[in-house]
Amino acid sequence: MFLRRFVNDAARVDQASIEPGYALRSTVGVAIPLIVALALEHPLSGVSAAIGAMCVGFAAQQGVYRTRAAVTVLTSAAMALGALAGSLTGGDAPLNVALTAVWGIACGLIAALGPAANAVGLNSLVTFVIFSQFGFTVPQAAQQAGLVFAGGILQTILLVLVWPLQRFSAERGVLERAYRALADAAVHIPPHHKLQSPDAQPLTLVSRTLADPQPFAKRGETAIFESLFVEAERVRGSLAALTTDRYALEAFPSLAAPAALADVGTATHDVLIEVAAALQAARAPDDMPSVWHALDRALDAMAAELRALPPDALDAGPILRRSLGDARALAGQLRAAWRAVKAPVEPNAGPPAESPTARLFRPSVFAGALATLRANAGLDSPFGRHALRVGITLALATTAEHVLRFERAYWIPLTAAIVLRPDFGATFIRGSARVVGTLIGALAASAISLVFHPQAESYLVLALAAACIAYLTVAANYALFTMGITAYVVFLLAFGGLAAHTAVSERLWATLLGGLLALGAYVVWPAWERERVSTELAKVLDRERDYGRLVLAAYTDPATRDDRAIFKAQLAVRLARSTAETSVDRILAEPVHPRNVPVRVALGILAATRRFGLAALTLQARLPRAAAVKDPQLGILRDALDTSLALLASALRAHADPPELPPLRDLQIGLKDSLTLSAPHEASMLVSETDLLVDSVNMIADLLHRLPGRDPAADSQAANMLRSLEERST
Repeated sequence: MFLRRFVNDAARVDQASIEPGYALRSTVGVAIPLIVALALEHPLSGVSAAIGAMCVGFAAQQGVYRTRAAVTVLTSAAMALGALAGSLTGGDAPLNVALTAVWGIACGLIAALGPAANAVGLNSLVTFVIFSQFGFTVPQAAQQAGLVFAGGILQTILLVLVWPLQRFSAERGVLERAYRALADAAVHIPPHHKLQSPDAQPLTLVSRTLADPQPFAKRGETAIFESLFVEAERVRGSLAALTTDRYALEAFPSLAAPAALADVGTATHDVLIEVAAALQAARAPDDMPSVWHALDRALDAMAAELRALPPDALDAGPILRRSLGDARALAGQLRAAWRAVKAPVEPNAGPPAESPTARLFRPSVFAGALATLRANAGLDSPFGRHALRVGITLALATTAEHVLRFERAYWIPLTAAIVLRPDFGATFIRGSARVVGTLIGALAASAISLVFHPQAESYLVLALAAACIAYLTVAANYALFTMGITAYVVFLLAFGGLAAHTAVSERLWATLLGGLLALGAYVVWPAWERERVSTELAKVLDRERDYGRLVLAAYTDPATRDDRAIFKAQLAVRLARSTAETSVDRILAEPVHPRNVPVRVALGILAATRRFGLAALTLQARLPRAAAVKDPQLGILRDALDTSLALLASALRAHADPPELPPLRDLQIGLKDSLTLSAPHEASMLVSETDLLVDSVNMIADLLHRLPGRDPAADSQAANMLRSLEERST
């Protein structure tokens, strides 16, 4: 399985991830210090600045605007610090080994703060290793560190300068993809294949992009994109509601409403595609009178059928009425999105009330980061174990560098630092690609130098070509990226005066040794994702629990409805589910099959949480049209669902068989009977979705019953939670 995955990963080139503009701009940032250094006849100074510019170019892929600039500045400073420390300790082997271990532990732990922090730490570590090969005096080390920092800041300046020229390409791009994803979902309302909500990932990307606005933008310009995002979220909710409507209408084959829903889906698809095209081209959408007429005809047909229902189909009335309400809401949202994409920019709009830059550097952000680091600074945390693994491995690699004294021995710790990742699959898949790509890149670059004997100007061109290849392929194909970055390093050092074709075999052996040390660290002390997957799945249940409780509480007591809290809970569900899906995917790359949560059970739990999320999203979409539900049965069912999800999450964390849950199905049937008598309209709005909520929770419980073992402590906790539920119910 590993070999097949490695071959597939090495052969696959993600063309959508290739960004020529980013590659060209970043290559220019590398070229400027090299050209200036060549003109001043100080090539080694250009090498130091180019190292800073090259690495910051890669770090610039984190964030969107302000966050991206912050990451590049922090990376520049961290690399300068790494260059200073490496330059000063490179000549003292014991001190260098000890400091490399400490640096590795710190960088491994910083990965707990997320991809951006990991990029800062990794680039700092790489710079430390590279500059450890030189034995500079304090003034020389300070000068080299300053050049590295200057190269990184130059790259940052070039990044910021292009923002006014990019007329919101990032915002338009993510919104365009989100509206196209919604258009695909609209087409699949009928026929009904899978009961799940439209994909939330594109909207998550929109949310992250709009949370990091362009500093040169006026408030009116960003407000248009915010409006389009809000409408996209509302459209997604309405599409989810129509999906459950279609599911309910399948019980009445004589109705024509499903065909009308098909027309609604087709018209919705056409409208959303045109909005996406307008966003992509930065233009107003074309008029589509025939599409709007088709949408209105479908709504009129549903309304006419509702008025003319025969006596033997009166049971379908509430469902059809609910479907018509959802379809009309969708039509209104489509028109709102259409108007938003045509809206003119407010010329005199002021800035936001609070600067996003200020939010980046609030004291609470640093306090939260320190709390996260403290929480992960132990062997019970996967990041803590990863940090210790990195530190020990780099200490061994640096010791080998000083003992073997290869001409290019720094490739040993350099390769080890780049190969090591927090999870087993990424380390072995990417590690193998790194070793193979490094070997090919080093051989090719050395062969070019040996055969053609380039001069400094030619080495400059070759280094820039290799840098451009690395930037183009960094997200498209890791093996090609590694070949490009390896050739870049070889040509760059040759430009600085170090022979590129000498000690080729030693460079290759050093690369192999560094890669083997990194891979061996995982063989000796593996970090199995299977140990974490149950915790990640439990987090999904916790977040679904919060989301469902807030939505149902808004029905029982509309005065407590908090749309902002509901939206935050919805985003938390998306993040938790995305993390859990990544965790399950990593299991597939591991050679040892999971025992605590088998892959099929994990996939089944994720599928059930998606169904739960669909029901909650549908209920959320109908909140603006819903009346207060005074029936106490809904509150009892809400508490029972809350308790059940808490019990299931605890069972997952304890790797235990779940305890007996509250009688969810009986409570849901009781709610149905009570609402049918007292509030038939509320019954139409709530019964089908609560049925789906209960079905999803029961499915998760059934899946967990297949897991081995029972924890007595979990049973005791379950008894306490059930007792609490009974007290609330009475």
